[in-house]
Amino acid sequence: MIRKKTIISLKNVTVARDNSKILSGINWQVMQGQCCAVIGPNGAGKSALIAVISGYLWPQDGFVSVFGNTYGEVDLQTIRSKIGLIEPSRTPRFDDTMLVKEVIATGLFGTLMLPIDRSVTKQQWKKVDSQISFFKLNKQKNLPINALSTGEQTKVLIARAMISKPKMLILDEPTNGLDMANRAIVVNILNKMRKHKNPPAIIIVSHHLEELPQSLDNILLLKSGKIVSQGQPQKVLTSLNLSKTFGCKVKVLKHKGAYLASARI
Repeated sequence: MIRKKTIISLKNVTVARDNSKILSGINWQVMQGQCCAVIGPNGAGKSALIAVISGYLWPQDGFVSVFGNTYGEVDLQTIRSKIGLIEPSRTPRFDDTMLVKEVIATGLFGTLMLPIDRSVTKQQWKKVDSQISFFKLNKQKNLPINALSTGEQTKVLIARAMISKPKMLILDEPTNGLDMANRAIVVNILNKMRKHKNPPAIIIVSHHLEELPQSLDNILLLKSGKIVSQGQPQKVLTSLNLSKTFGCKVKVLKHKGAYLASARI
């Protein structure tokens, strides 16, 4: 049996801003290939946690290690090159005339446009075609990115992030603003990715249980920068824990492997 490596290790991580703690004493581990969710209300510290992991926010206290590298002793750009970060609400706009296949190809270079000083090679286009097939974007590949629905654009962003084969994929509220059909499309993609032979570690930041894939390994509940609960979904995703996290009465249901929640004051 192959022992999985620790992808993320946070020990007593604290982040403060204007004398207020955004994160306080966070201890969390994510293992290779795991699919994890960070859940909490607005202002819980979810985005700050992702910024710490990605090396864009430096903690005032604590220990951060990603891919076995201790922050403060490693070039952060090397770490970021191994992370696919998808933030639909914050992603800079691509040129509206760019074709879907071109947007996906930019993931090979980490840019928002294709390089003007060199051409994409045949081998690189093969990689693009492979992503297009996997994400079932064949009908859309030659369409301008702005011609796609919001859900389809999210699929393109995930395909773009995955083309460089990152060790970790982080999705910060990936279905924010999507209708039920497009939300289902994104969840289906995540479920499909989990069946890969060597899937990346996947971290989903959310406050909606219905946008989580069915095969979750680890849940972290955050409220006001502190951990309410963490561990396996069946132990963490309870009505009591969610009620504490969101400060209202929450009823958690499980149907065919998927979690649902309803809330009332």
